[in-house]
Amino acid sequence: MSVPKDFSNVLIIGLGLIGGSIAKKLKHISYSGVVHGLDNDSKATSMAKEKHLISSETLNLDNLDDLLVIFCTPVLSIQAALNSFLSLQPSQNVILTDTLSTKGFFNEMLRKEFPELKDKFVSSHPIAGSEKSGLIHSKKDLFEGRISVITPNESNNEEDIARVINFWKSLGSDTKILTQDQHDFIFAKTSHLPHVISYALTRSLFDQLKENTFEYSGGSLEDYTRIASSDPTMWKDIFVSNKSNIISSIEEFEDSLSELKELINDGNEEGIIEFLDNIKKLRDSSILDS
Repeated sequence: MSVPKDFSNVLIIGLGLIGGSIAKKLKHISYSGVVHGLDNDSKATSMAKEKHLISSETLNLDNLDDLLVIFCTPVLSIQAALNSFLSLQPSQNVILTDTLSTKGFFNEMLRKEFPELKDKFVSSHPIAGSEKSGLIHSKKDLFEGRISVITPNESNNEEDIARVINFWKSLGSDTKILTQDQHDFIFAKTSHLPHVISYALTRSLFDQLKENTFEYSGGSLEDYTRIASSDPTMWKDIFVSNKSNIISSIEEFEDSLSELKELINDGNEEGIIEFLDNIKKLRDSSILDS
């Protein structure tokens, strides 16, 4: 099978950390297609044009052929973004993708509200980011060596899937294919739960220690709670849209925490060392394997 060609036009909707990083990488690799951008924040759009990350020409979607549209919005903002996009009357030769952190909620919304788009929407999720947000913090190498997960739906055709995969590879990303259910189940545990814990831990510490929270931490606490500085709107949307998987993950974590709490409460030195040693071995071997 031949390597899929670059898109003639790329439209990035949402020029924040992820959208801006896509634009910077496309500029860096001299992507053959024309890059366009839209954002609710006119300052972000102006900055992107000033840095020559996106075309300065007036956007006229009905004239754009062979177009990839990437929705880089918070999860619960995607419906409004899709409505705005459709109001611009795009041409029919278009493939749509996204960078959403949850998929089940979105796929159900797509099925109910935008059934005409389902066959052209090849969903994706680059596993890259930062606790910082906005175009100003975007980086051209954000996706380098990272995984982008592709979650096709049953209406997608193989050629469109291949072109979306090739696009993420052109940004330096490896790609994996998961079902949407697999995606939401896995990332509830590997991403969403750690954010829940970080937010809750940070609140608990500040409730107890106030301004002294980080004074005696030695740096490790700052590292551990770094993601509690992430964008609240984005994470509110993730928590709401993947609720059932996140609640299950929290309950499983509570079971593990309760087990360790009981060992500590009982002063069970042998049990504590066994618990800690087993976890150390699991993590060390998993890191080596990856």
